[in-house]
Amino acid sequence: MEGVQEKLDALVRQGAAQAGVEVYHWQLQRLGRRSQLKVQVDRPGGVTVDDCARASRAIEILLDEADPLPGSYLLEVSSPGLERPLWRPEHYARAVGKLVEMKLRPDGILRGRLARVEADAVAVTHAGTELEVPFARVVQAHLIYEQEQDNR
Repeated sequence: MEGVQEKLDALVRQGAAQAGVEVYHWQLQRLGRRSQLKVQVDRPGGVTVDDCARASRAIEILLDEADPLPGSYLLEVSSPGLERPLWRPEHYARAVGKLVEMKLRPDGILRGRLARVEADAVAVTHAGTELEVPFARVVQAHLIYEQEQDNR
């Protein structure tokens, strides 16, 4: 029997595809008596408010038809943002060359430029030195927004 997570994943991805965007990340959490489903969508060049609204409508229709969540739910669809969290290896791969901040276990913060991504680690250039960080040490990571240089 297919679990709730698998059903939700399939419905969220189907709705996003119908709206012409891709799922960047989603998570389900309890919000009092209700469930809250937060979905971040993206596409090359970024998403607009209209893209998020279209994805929200498409996902909502699918959720209402399939009814995988007991009780009422709150659906929130948004962009991952400029300082987007990095959840999966493909998120890191898209961020190569960009400035990142990583919270590491057992403790520590590393801020540097993402140099490359391997199967089980990333390389970050910090203060002129390339450091290899296994994914197992990364607690959280996100991009740091850098204003583009105006070369006019």
